[in-house]
Amino acid sequence: MKTQLETILAKVQNPLTHKSVTDDKLLIAVHDAASGDDPSANKCVIEMRAAGDKKWQLAIEAQVRTQASKAGLAPDGFKFKWSDAKPEVTKQGPVQRPQRSIPGVKHVIAVASGKGGVGKSTVSVNLASTLQQLGKKVGLMDADIYGPSIGKMLGLSGRQQIEVKDDRITPMEKYGLKLMSFSFLVDETQPIVWRGPMLGKAVEQFLYDMNWGELDFLIIDLPPGTGDTQLSLAQLVQTDGAVIVTTPQSVALLDAGRAVAMFEQVNIPILGVVENMSEFICSHCGKPSHIFSKGGGARLAASTDSILLGQVPLVEDCMAAAERGEIPVYKNKNKNIQPVVNAFEHIARNLISKVEAT
Repeated sequence: MKTQLETILAKVQNPLTHKSVTDDKLLIAVHDAASGDDPSANKCVIEMRAAGDKKWQLAIEAQVRTQASKAGLAPDGFKFKWSDAKPEVTKQGPVQRPQRSIPGVKHVIAVASGKGGVGKSTVSVNLASTLQQLGKKVGLMDADIYGPSIGKMLGLSGRQQIEVKDDRITPMEKYGLKLMSFSFLVDETQPIVWRGPMLGKAVEQFLYDMNWGELDFLIIDLPPGTGDTQLSLAQLVQTDGAVIVTTPQSVALLDAGRAVAMFEQVNIPILGVVENMSEFICSHCGKPSHIFSKGGGARLAASTDSILLGQVPLVEDCMAAAERGEIPVYKNKNKNIQPVVNAFEHIARNLISKVEAT
């Protein structure tokens, strides 16, 4: 049975990387009943590294048991042992990054978070606009298929007239940015009911079937979490790195930490952390208040050997501008918004320095 299990495990995929558990060095060993940790049970023991959560472990176990059953092995003839031992990591990391790049695009930056509601799309839009105002050629791609919001935030709600030339899609353009969002392809009220493989195909089309032209930066606004879209991006294109968005409180940091761990698993570097809603600035008296605690972004950056790119205050007039389909930082003379403009310029300059130094 030991030999048969080893053959099966060589074909079982890590759900996170789609490589075999042996190639990812997750399999430690298959012990026969005599050398396992519980000989009295008369079972082979499959010892593996616990590189994911319980759901991830169960997915691997299910694959093994399915293949074992097809091979005629008794389902009660083996068991799993999950170890916290770390795999040996080469200089390139445990997962090889894709070498495929988008013609004409110098830098691809993913903006991500582990949860919704932290203002990730707001950061993506304002960061892209600030880079453009600093003289960079910038594209903005909304990869959140289920909940695309970039169109609404830029005054392009609902289905748009998309131009196609020579089988390539021409991005929308506004505020000096080249734009693509799934929201441009469907009516505002139309639900998107897609499975994982369809999400991956949509991401691939947005990357390679678009006429992005010459860009210094392509900013990709990812959906919340650590699911299919994030993994598809990691497998499809050479990504310079990820910007992690969080709010200061500890509950947001937990989810942001999971996003960091996911990018580390697929060998995408973390370029830095943006702490959004770092403080609320009253539009009447100008007094700041730390309504969501303070210091969380710095703690997350320190715990992930990253840097704090910057902190963005919460300003009511920014929310009002976004509701009108305007980018708050784009040539805005409203003095109440100036702290946000300054924050994003600081973040953009830090990001440029980080990318150019890599």
